Amino acid sequence: MKTMMRKIYLAGILSVYALSSIAQQMQIGDAATGKALSGVAVKVTAVQDTAVIRTAMTDTQGKVSFSLPNGHYHLYLHSLGYADTTLSFSIPAGRFPALPASIGLIASSRQLQAVTIKDNTPPIQMKGDTIEYNAGKFKTKDNAVVEELLSKLPGVQVARDGSIKAQGETVQRILVDGKEFFGSDPSIATRNLPADMIDKVQILDKQSDMAEFTGVPDGKQAKTINLVTKKNRKRGYFGNVSAGAGTMDRYEGGINANSFLNDMQLSLLLKGNNVNKSGFSASELLKMAASNPDMFDNLPPAALSELMRMKGVKISGTPETLAEIARPIGLTDTRFGGVNFNNDWNNGFKLRSSYFFNETNTRDNYDYARQYRLTDTAYNYLQNGNSANYSMNQRIDLSAETPLNARTTLKLIPHADLNHFNNSGDRLFHSYSADGLTLLNQGDQNTHTSGDNRLGSMEVQLRHRLAKAGRTLMLTAKPEYYENNTVYLNRFNSTFFHLPTGEKTTHVDQQQISKANISSISGNIVYTEPLSRPLSLQLGQQLYYSNGIYDRQTNNRSAGGAYDEPDLLYSDHYNTRRWQQTTKALLAGNYNRFRYTVGAGWQRSTLNGGSDLKGYHIDRQFQAWLPEAYAEWKTGGRQKLTFRYNTVATIPAVSNLQPLTDNTDPLYVRRGNAALDQEKSHRWSLSFNEVSPGSGNAIYATAGFDWYSSQVADSTSIDKNTGQQLIIPVNVRGNYQASFAAGKSLTIGPRNSSLSLGFNATYARNTLFNNGEKNSNTVLMLSPDVQVNYYPANRISLNATGNATWNNRRFAIRNGLPEKNWLLRYSLESIVILPWNMTLEASLEGFTALGLASGYNNTILLLNTSINKEIGKHFSLQLAAKDLLDNNAGINRITGNGYIEDRKNTALGQYFLLSAIYKFRHFPKSKNK
Repeated sequence: MKTMMRKIYLAGILSVYALSSIAQQMQIGDAATGKALSGVAVKVTAVQDTAVIRTAMTDTQGKVSFSLPNGHYHLYLHSLGYADTTLSFSIPAGRFPALPASIGLIASSRQLQAVTIKDNTPPIQMKGDTIEYNAGKFKTKDNAVVEELLSKLPGVQVARDGSIKAQGETVQRILVDGKEFFGSDPSIATRNLPADMIDKVQILDKQSDMAEFTGVPDGKQAKTINLVTKKNRKRGYFGNVSAGAGTMDRYEGGINANSFLNDMQLSLLLKGNNVNKSGFSASELLKMAASNPDMFDNLPPAALSELMRMKGVKISGTPETLAEIARPIGLTDTRFGGVNFNNDWNNGFKLRSSYFFNETNTRDNYDYARQYRLTDTAYNYLQNGNSANYSMNQRIDLSAETPLNARTTLKLIPHADLNHFNNSGDRLFHSYSADGLTLLNQGDQNTHTSGDNRLGSMEVQLRHRLAKAGRTLMLTAKPEYYENNTVYLNRFNSTFFHLPTGEKTTHVDQQQISKANISSISGNIVYTEPLSRPLSLQLGQQLYYSNGIYDRQTNNRSAGGAYDEPDLLYSDHYNTRRWQQTTKALLAGNYNRFRYTVGAGWQRSTLNGGSDLKGYHIDRQFQAWLPEAYAEWKTGGRQKLTFRYNTVATIPAVSNLQPLTDNTDPLYVRRGNAALDQEKSHRWSLSFNEVSPGSGNAIYATAGFDWYSSQVADSTSIDKNTGQQLIIPVNVRGNYQASFAAGKSLTIGPRNSSLSLGFNATYARNTLFNNGEKNSNTVLMLSPDVQVNYYPANRISLNATGNATWNNRRFAIRNGLPEKNWLLRYSLESIVILPWNMTLEASLEGFTALGLASGYNNTILLLNTSINKEIGKHFSLQLAAKDLLDNNAGINRITGNGYIEDRKNTALGQYFLLSAIYKFRHFPKSKNK
């Protein structure tokens, strides 16, 4: 039997199946002209069973490839504007002919392109595992961006920070015609591309590069949205220029220009405003921080809110929780922009490239009230102050893929992050006894931080298909370099009134210069061997090495005014080296509707280093057994059940191991613990999805459980007489988090109106230590939500959302802290198309807090309205009024080790903005029309 192994050129959304099967490839084009057709939906079913066993979509060259075992099959082809095509084939040829190398589709009559036929297209369809929304069926306002279109889709939720959820899962990537747009931050595409250029919105689970190539699912799927542009937008240019000025010196404007030529995409973006619209989403910044812990302390404070000041808090939690903490506060001037270029050449070379910068300048005034209520310590800590934070982030992303021969592909993925920051702040603080009668401490602090950090990496992927079908070899290597330089000025005065020796006043005026240089390289080799038709064995070996050099020089200010008196207590020079190797074996099975992967890895890590200046040395070894499992069961074309389990082991960060004192906050002093063990967690999840084709009615449910056999937590010693704290990291066992999310979306009423209902629940147990006493606390969070998109008439659109979050906290150490509170969010938005080419918009956003500290319970109502007037085909004027009730306020609540803190920050207030918008576009008419 002739083995058919050829090169696979697929769009970013195509999954490749190569499990002990024979690769099939064909090219699809126009039967009359021979022109290659991209985006053709391909479906394969077995002759004896109508269940869909393969789905795919042709790439920009009209090519498609998939793997199948020997058997008899039906092939279905569907493309807008062409007659549906069906044929039968066999592997090997026998009962039916073999699959042809090329197929020509016959164009439908002109009536098929008429509006009447298009209107009959269902608003939502299922194509394999992909949910496809017909964008033309969902109404948006003039000049709307993609984010507003997504918020209209049933089952899709768009948060205020730009993060997106689809069927209950966070969207991690946005593609435009299968290609990345300005890197991996979804908000750049959704907040800047015009909605009227989108023909289809596709939602799918994007497999990892490894899984796509080998065909062995690893459970590392990324919820992805692919924006399919209209056919008449694939050749030409379009964009807009806007400029707006208003009261309170508010402004907003910029340019967005795009040029598309079939596979080539070129986009230019340049915008600025002082109305708190950021170029990054909070989730993207947190993802950047998670990629390198050393970056966390130097990310733009404007985006990370007040995390820089929370020296006594260990920041942990889900990305969604961290994004809520990191939501922008204060008043921010923002300038952002960049260029994005993508293209696929006929020789198989593919290029993805982008440069993006984000510059912010934030001012904030704040007032915080923190309550400590422990069995032996109870007091109130109050602080107020102001901050000014400047940051400049530049990001470069490249991806180049080229075939070396018929079976081998090379892919290079360079990446660079360049950050500069300049932050300053002044604050007053004081602590009182719980009854408010006794002053424990008071003081003031002035800080100034400036510096740069740079991150550069180059991932190299070499993928090779051997002669035997399903046998693959993939090698990856990734060198990385990180550099940080920070200058920190710290001036504080503090007085403690009830020390055993009496009252004590401390004055500090220090300069701290910190430098870090970290070089690392990681490598991975994965070999996949087919054992039988449904089974494959995968073996992998991962290696990682890093070398870090850290220097912290602290100097006190001398009488001459210079910082030239070394303070050895807070200075250090140390280096670290880390080795890690992971050996993994996986067994994968593919049985039509059911496929699975089970296996395990053995991880061994070595961490050593030390400081000659301080005289300490670290020489630690860590080992971990890492089992994992993934299973996927499809009960038909509408339902899917997915199970995931994995174990994660993370060795301690250097900052948690080194016995170096951090005195940047006089009330919260941190010190490392050289005896820390690694963190180890076990994670289970089970999810179910069902989508009804045509109606688009959908149900989803996901249950998850994370259990920590070892986790790093804070052990805090509090001086009850002064309120001063010493914080040391320790290992705890038995922390866990259980979560459940479910939702249903359905079409209701006229004109594709929709209703979405959702429910989220989380129950978590965390263990901390206060003054040597174990303090376990549990948190129960219940959060129902509802979203209605209602279109009572062709010219009227109504959108209503509501979310209620109930928090219930319980502490093993009883205290007088409020344990229950409600946070309510709700909104109503209307769009009315008026005569004379005018559009009226109005929205009401509400936020209600109940159960907070006295003075922090509040209801905030934001009433916004605007009217837009089109003048000709390209020009429009818009008058917008924001916060007409002048009611905005920045109120939030956070929890920490033994305390609850209520916060007030500066919020953007009422303003009016008059904007002029010019839309330009040119798309040559198709020769087929």
